[in-house]
Amino acid sequence: MHLLAGATIVALATSCVASPGYLKLDLQRRSPYEGRLIRRQNPDGSVDTVLTQNSNKLEYLVNITVGTPPQDLGVTLDTGSSDLWIPASSAKLCKQGQCDLGDFDPNASTTYKVIEQGGFNITYAAPGDTDAGDWGSDTITVGGSPSIDSQQIGVASQLFDPHGVMGIGFDTNEANNDSPSGVYPTVLDNLKSSGIINRKAFSLYLNDFEATTGAVIFGGIDTTKYSGDLVALPLQPGPQGIVSEYYVTLTSVSFTDSTGQTTQLSPQGYSQATLLDSGTTNTLLTDDIFTGLALGLGAVTDPSGEAYLIPCSLSTANGTINYSFGGDGGVTIQVPVSQVVGGQGYTSSQFDDPSGGCVLAFGTPADSGGFSILGDSFLRSAYAVFDIDNKVAALAQAVENEAGTSSIVVIPTGTNIPSATATATATGTQLTAVAAETGVPTASVQGSSMILAGTPTFSLATSSSTTTVGSTSSSAAANNAAVPTAALLGLGLAAGIMGL
Repeated sequence: MHLLAGATIVALATSCVASPGYLKLDLQRRSPYEGRLIRRQNPDGSVDTVLTQNSNKLEYLVNITVGTPPQDLGVTLDTGSSDLWIPASSAKLCKQGQCDLGDFDPNASTTYKVIEQGGFNITYAAPGDTDAGDWGSDTITVGGSPSIDSQQIGVASQLFDPHGVMGIGFDTNEANNDSPSGVYPTVLDNLKSSGIINRKAFSLYLNDFEATTGAVIFGGIDTTKYSGDLVALPLQPGPQGIVSEYYVTLTSVSFTDSTGQTTQLSPQGYSQATLLDSGTTNTLLTDDIFTGLALGLGAVTDPSGEAYLIPCSLSTANGTINYSFGGDGGVTIQVPVSQVVGGQGYTSSQFDDPSGGCVLAFGTPADSGGFSILGDSFLRSAYAVFDIDNKVAALAQAVENEAGTSSIVVIPTGTNIPSATATATATGTQLTAVAAETGVPTASVQGSSMILAGTPTFSLATSSSTTTVGSTSSSAAANNAAVPTAALLGLGLAAGIMGL
């Protein structure tokens, strides 16, 4: 949630389209700077919910106003959490001018009320990463929406993160609070009870890596933003054994190379409950899938051991990662290689490739405490619908950079998802323990100043090359082999590696 040093702050869009039954907001994308895994921690020290991950560093933002008169703020939109919290102007970071997307002064609002002084506290996995303050309530708007009265919010006067989060998940996934039922009405609850939307449901269109804006439509679906079938997927129980997050059943992962040959990466019978999370930048796959993918792309481990590097030239490679959901009658989303190649972390003088070394927007559940997550590097290629009321999600292949047209269908009361052509019913299991470390080894340090690039096993012709690199495999046999070690020859870790 921090900016990369030297990056430009992107002004948030104020575009809002409201019509009976839906509210459409533009999302603005930008790159924060400190990459870290962020997970909500319970008071007893246990960690039960992935909230967001900024490693390799993109976030999607919306405008809100809080208070009377309204105070403008920008917040991260997060399908992986459920609370709306904002920084207080009294926080040290805000006084130092670091609350880059605005802060909130409760004393300047005539409609603000304290619910529980000192009761708001969210602690994350990164050392020292705590945001804390008061539970309060106030009038809010979301992207220029009609006013929502008495929305419960966290007002953080002790900050690690310089701007807030608007979670749009289940109310049962809220941070601890003292309400009698253990939950309070979320923003989605209040959008529905205020009559702005008919159902606690929304659609998400992040758009591709080159785009600067996407859209979220509360209560609606834009049929021009996807191709093929929109397939409904019943939500699966999460780690707590209940449906309280957006887990769907992933049944197959494969890779199609530049020659059209497809390599199966997931083992036979694979059926994994996998979280759809816009607050997570990377995609975290089980090791049996990820290692084969990393081998195929020629990935090597960054010297820090916290990221995976591939040649930046793969941003123009021909190939797709194919994710299938729901088993028979399900849907397959194709993610081009270009959508998982991040910014340059090492120049050609530091990384043994003329294009330099870029971050691969992947990890394994060992990075997240055992959760398998499809983050932004997947969601940019998918059009996703989330229906809390009926515990269903729906996916289709996104049509990228389709900004000029729009045809929005209102999601009415009831159980069906408009425009969905089928429902896939396969169930997925949860990992029962933290995943083993991936087979990708940490880079070794030797005597010169060059990180050696790996050798891809997929055919990966790029737009600037007429030849293919490496060879293809028609089975997942290579999945358990180790990805080649990156040899670091006298070069320290480049500060501020930036990826997706």
